[in-house]
Amino acid sequence: MPLDVDLEDKLLYGLTPTRLVYLVVALLAAFSAWSGRWAPAPIQATAAIILVAVGAGAAWGRWRGRAVDGWVADLSAFVLATYRVRWRWPRVRR
Repeated sequence: MPLDVDLEDKLLYGLTPTRLVYLVVALLAAFSAWSGRWAPAPIQATAAIILVAVGAGAAWGRWRGRAVDGWVADLSAFVLATYRVRWRWPRVRR
């Protein structure tokens, strides 16, 4: 009986399907930022490089043996559980 049946499959460059999707979406967003006509070329290049770096960090990034998306999910759950936002309607004086 194989012992590693609970491990995720690696598709490309050691990436699981979820991590590969992070990278592909970041590359598509970077291409979109680069090929648009919304800003001068240096700003577009900077935005594209930042998007690729964020995608690579999400795909391959690990800290203390945990993936970056796990840290982001835990941090979001902590912030949502710790801080309460109350919406109040402004008082209307008559």
